[in-house]
Amino acid sequence: MLLVSQVMSLLLCVMELVCATSVGPSLHQPPLTRVRIIEVEDDYDEDSSKTTHAPQSPGVTTSRVIRRPCDYDPCAVQTTPCDKISAETGCLCPGLTGPEERPEAPELREVKPDGSGEVFVHWCAPRSTVTHYEVTLKDGHKKLFFGEYLRNGAVPGLKVGEMVCVTAGNQAGLSEKSCARYEPPQPEQAALSAGIIAGSVGFLLLLSALAVVLWRRRTCRKGRMGDAEGLGNPSYTTDGAL
Repeated sequence: MLLVSQVMSLLLCVMELVCATSVGPSLHQPPLTRVRIIEVEDDYDEDSSKTTHAPQSPGVTTSRVIRRPCDYDPCAVQTTPCDKISAETGCLCPGLTGPEERPEAPELREVKPDGSGEVFVHWCAPRSTVTHYEVTLKDGHKKLFFGEYLRNGAVPGLKVGEMVCVTAGNQAGLSEKSCARYEPPQPEQAALSAGIIAGSVGFLLLLSALAVVLWRRRTCRKGRMGDAEGLGNPSYTTDGAL
């Protein structure tokens, strides 16, 4: 009996050892953590998400407004300033230097008389801020002033061959001069052609009239010669008998 009890106790010890080795590692393992995923609905609408988030894809293009240049001619009289046109239409005015810089020289285009007999000076505005223009005559002894939006002006007393100059001014000073000499106007090609045509037509009419006169004279001369031959023929008598 003693031997049986010892064997039973040995078996119990072996079973406890086996249980301890099988359960022990699980006691040292860290507890498992479970992640709970919660779906949250988006409260932003599709339009707001498009406007607040810029696209990151390089293939996506964004639309933009292209501003066009204003209808601005530097050589024409400005009835409406370009900055006012830009404010109303959104167009772009040409780049101008600021009022703290001296303006560039205007371009003197032509000096010619008009139909009334006065001589007009025509210039183009520079790409600068201009408050007025000065037209000088006779080496600067005579000056005429014109507004910033004007591009031409009458110059009384300008003689043929006299030099006239235009400068642009602002609060920083005056620009360089742009000068030209007033030369007598040359006859236009159209007027010269019209004169040639009129002279040719007059010459043809004169030739036609001369030809008609010569033809009438020859006709009259032949008629007189026929009458003279009839009177000198002896076959005819005054009473019509032979």
